[in-house]
This record gives sequence, C-alpha cells and structure tokens, in this order.
Amino acid sequence: MSSVPAVTGKTPDDIVAAIKADVLAGTLPQVSWIVPDQASSEHPYATPEDGAHFVHNVIDALNADPNVFNSTVLFINYDENDGFFDHVPPPVAPAGTPGEFYNGTNIGLGFRVPLIAVSPWTRGGWVNSETFDHTSVLRFLETWTAALGTPATSPNISDWRRRVCGDLTSAFDFANPVYGLPALPDTSQTIGLSACGPLSNPAPVNNQLPVQESGTRQARALPYQPNANLDHLEFGSAGVMKVWITMANAGTAATKSAHFAAYANAYRGGGPWQYTVDPGGNTSDFFNCGTGFGGGPYDLTVVGPNRFLRRFKGDATKAGKNAAVTASYAVEPGTGKLAVYFKLANSGSTPLTFTIASDNYRTDGPWTYQVPAGGSVSDYFNAAAYTNGWYDFTVTVDADSSWSQRFTGHLETGTPSVSG
Repeated sequence: MSSVPAVTGKTPDDIVAAIKADVLAGTLPQVSWIVPDQASSEHPYATPEDGAHFVHNVIDALNADPNVFNSTVLFINYDENDGFFDHVPPPVAPAGTPGEFYNGTNIGLGFRVPLIAVSPWTRGGWVNSETFDHTSVLRFLETWTAALGTPATSPNISDWRRRVCGDLTSAFDFANPVYGLPALPDTSQTIGLSACGPLSNPAPVNNQLPVQESGTRQARALPYQPNANLDHLEFGSAGVMKVWITMANAGTAATKSAHFAAYANAYRGGGPWQYTVDPGGNTSDFFNCGTGFGGGPYDLTVVGPNRFLRRFKGDATKAGKNAAVTASYAVEPGTGKLAVYFKLANSGSTPLTFTIASDNYRTDGPWTYQVPAGGSVSDYFNAAAYTNGWYDFTVTVDADSSWSQRFTGHLETGTPSVSG
C-alpha cells in the first residue's frame, strides 16, 4: 500500500490536474488524501456551491479512465458543520473507559457530520445509520489491507471505539456494483469567499428546529438490535425509591456493541448516564426517585442508535406503580417477520385498562386491554411486515394519568430497509 498527501496546499485546479494525471498514467496511489483550500472545503465562510464544484471536478478526474473510476472508492469526509441543529446526542464512553478520557474529561464522538462514499458499490442514495466516527476511515483501511494480505493496524483507536463504531464496510454492497459515471448537475456557478466573508451568522428568531425533508431512502442493515424496559420499581426504607431499567442488544442482527444514554427529564439532576451493551448482552441500572430525588415522580429517557428511544414517566407513589410493560421482539405467526411484542402486567389488587397508541407509522388504533389484578395480557404489532420495521407506541393506564411509557425504534432483520 502506498499513500501520499496529494499536492496538499496547492490550488483546487492543481489538485484535480494531479489526480487526472495519475489516473491516466496508471500511477494513482492505492490510498491518497487531499486537502483543498478553504474556499473549496465548505468550512465557515466557504459555500456548498464551491465545495460541490471541487468534488465534481475530482470525480471527473477519477473518471479520466473509467476503469479507475469503476474500481475505486472516494470518501468525502467532513470535520465541521451540519451539527449546529443536531438533536441526536453523540455516543460517549461509560466512566473509566480506557483511552476515552483526557485529563478526566470524556472525549466522546462529537456531533454528527456528513460522510459520502462514492463508488460502484454504494450507488443508489443509500443511507447507513450505523455509528461511525473519524476512526472508521482508518478501520476501513485496516479491513482493506488485511484482505490484501498486508494488514496495517492503527494503534491509537481505543477498544471501546472499536466495539461501538463500525469500519464503513456495511455501507457497501460488493455483490451488486453499478458501474459508470452518473449524471451530475452543473456546478460551474461558484461564489467564492469574498461574497460570503462579510455575512454575519444568522440570529435565531424562534429557536425552532428545522423541518426535516419529506420522503425516505433505502437503508443498509444495521448490526445491533437495541431494546430497553423499565424492569421494576424498588422500595426501601427511609423513603428510598428506585426505578430499574434494563437495556439489551439482542436479536440475530446484533453483531456489534450498542451505545445507550439515559437522561433525567425532570424531578432530579445528574446524568446523562452512559452504557455500552455487547451483542446478545444486557445491563441494568437504577435511578433514584424517592426522598431527595423528587419524592416519587420520575421521567427518564433512554436513547440508542438509529432513533431508538424509550421514555418512562410515572410516580412511584401512585396507582401506576402496579403497571408494567415489557417490550420484546419475536417472529410474527404467519408472516415469519419480526414484530414488536408487548406484555402488559398488573401487580395490583384491582383491574387496570392499558391503552396502546401509535404516534407514527400506523394510522389504526388505539388498542385497549383489560388486565385483571395479578394478571397479564400480551399482543404484538407487525412492524417488519407493514411499516418497514419502524415502530412508535405509547402505553398509558386509566388509573394514573401521570404514568406512560413510549417505545420507538426499528426492527433489524439483517436485510436492507428504508429510512424512517
């Protein structure tokens, strides 16, 4: 493997010309990287138009010999921007994780930034929501060099980061390449730094989140299946009350560790609390909600990869303490596809009425269930068969308006899906 910093620091035109010359001469290094000037890198003050024009020219240079373009991978990597309005908290290692703390401060993965893979094996606008970070590019090179029989290993990637972050290979479909240069839009209308430099940063007016674009994309299969349930309430002496939550990474698709973070939305401080669960594993933790921590009420959220979310609300001193919900994943009878199962349990001395409502993805419902004292009722919802694996349900009980549990996520089957 050879690697060179290709004409770093020269003009964008020089970089493109150097790539084209190497392609035509058959001397393009197996691994190379380029660093354009500020105007073409989409850093602050630089425009997307100028960045798009530079990338367009790089792609054209690689296609100077179509055989080269049809046998290479171009990673377009960013290290800034696109995270200003990001509402997804980045994964952070649990306390004490080796290699993930600097002077006592947790490093974490940082806010999300774009990465685009251009190759015959990534064509079609596919989305990959596996957790990656900048070390994933190094991991890709490790995997690639190992396949060539000349393995090269980066010594500076922590064990935790290797467990949680992927190596980018899941973004590729090597069995079904699509060759040829796609039609690209005209990018010749550039703007330049002189037009953007004097502009001030826009001030927020109402601080609302931007509206997400409509539509869906084809999505790659993911290597984990997160789940979490409020396991039980614990009552001790002197007003001690605890909410126990169990987080799991189960299912046949779970081949990589999943990161979870728990947040207290109200009634108490502290957090967020970080957890890493290996494939097929689970972990539990408790959250105080008694004396000194709200005196009974609790409101906790657990988030994980690919829009996974659980929210548990209630009051350990009210009737909802007798209500319990256990979410699980199992094959639906008749279709052979994964479904979300709910077991509704009542540990109290009087009947409870549970209601399950779909907040997104389904238009039917709600569904109600009469659960006798000391009894339980189970039902399933065929998300994989009818909603592309996506689910979003909220469960409530009639006897306690403060009690609710929300279950949101995606069922992984090991096969491609669509974005939510």
